[in-house]
Amino acid sequence: MSIATEHTEARILTLVHARGTISLEELLSCLPEWTWSQVFTSVDALSRQGAICLRRRNFEYELRPASPPPTGFLEGSEKRQPKEPHSTAFP
Repeated sequence: MSIATEHTEARILTLVHARGTISLEELLSCLPEWTWSQVFTSVDALSRQGAICLRRRNFEYELRPASPPPTGFLEGSEKRQPKEPHSTAFP
């Protein structure tokens, strides 16, 4: 995956999570720097990965965040490290 594609996907996830629900048309208007094809390709990839839910509503498509949001995609998000269990044994 190219850096441009990763950036496009991260930006889309940020918008989807910020709004909760957004139509594909609204998303396209929020991303004028990318072509329809670039946005659609990224939306398709994110949907296949399970990062977003893509649904048809009447004559439009609507994007919603998947639950729970994947870590590492959102801009500025911190990767969470699993905590090690505390040992109760004494030396």
